[in-house]
Amino acid sequence: MNKRRSDYPFSPGYDPKHSSSAPIFNMPAVVIHLLIVLVGVFVVLSFAPDRWARTIEVVAALSPPRFLAGPSANGGLLGMAAPLIGHIFIHANLTHLAFNSVWLLAFGTPVARRLGAGEGRKSFRTFARSSVFVTFFVICGIVGALTYIWVHSHENTLLVGASGGVSGLLGGLVRFAFSRSAISSENNMNVAPLTDRSVILWSLAVILLNAFIGVFGGAILGAGDNQIAWEAHIGGYLFGLLTFGAFDRFSRHI
Repeated sequence: MNKRRSDYPFSPGYDPKHSSSAPIFNMPAVVIHLLIVLVGVFVVLSFAPDRWARTIEVVAALSPPRFLAGPSANGGLLGMAAPLIGHIFIHANLTHLAFNSVWLLAFGTPVARRLGAGEGRKSFRTFARSSVFVTFFVICGIVGALTYIWVHSHENTLLVGASGGVSGLLGGLVRFAFSRSAISSENNMNVAPLTDRSVILWSLAVILLNAFIGVFGGAILGAGDNQIAWEAHIGGYLFGLLTFGAFDRFSRHI
């Protein structure tokens, strides 16, 4: 028997006017808090002494060759794992941060509500569901980073930014927000199958757009070669697309 959750988007019980997140531009607290962390890290690195900022970037930015060199070249397993998560919270410049922040708000808000993290009431259940959302976001970022490492294994380059995680949120959003079968289901609780027409079309559009960015994005946006980590976007998106149903079911049973 399906549970009826008023915090799920597109469900009859969800009313943004009466949502406890309405005072904060109608956004779930977990999304706002995540955004504050991204902005806070950027501000700290911008005003920190150069030596401190460089040290943090060395520890947290992801270098494919260094990562693949193993624990001995990274100060142990913890040093090897740190950039897989740390790179998500570092941004190259204000424009980079602004783009990822806008898409985090756009994609993260409905996904957080879908996972039940948008209630806003202080309770263990809200905290647990918010943790599911953050875990989903971070793992999407990690998979995006691993995809980038796989493509650029021998290149002396650094990966920073939350775009892999943000792309994963888009992958999750595609599984429930645009499919007629998901929206018209009882209580709007279904996740669209991977074979759904809207899922296929959206995925093709995302992959083709990122491939285009990979080929022409640097020239169009004024960035140099390899400045746009489109491989991380695709890796994060595909992981979010493929696994969102499992995260959704887990959150529903908390």
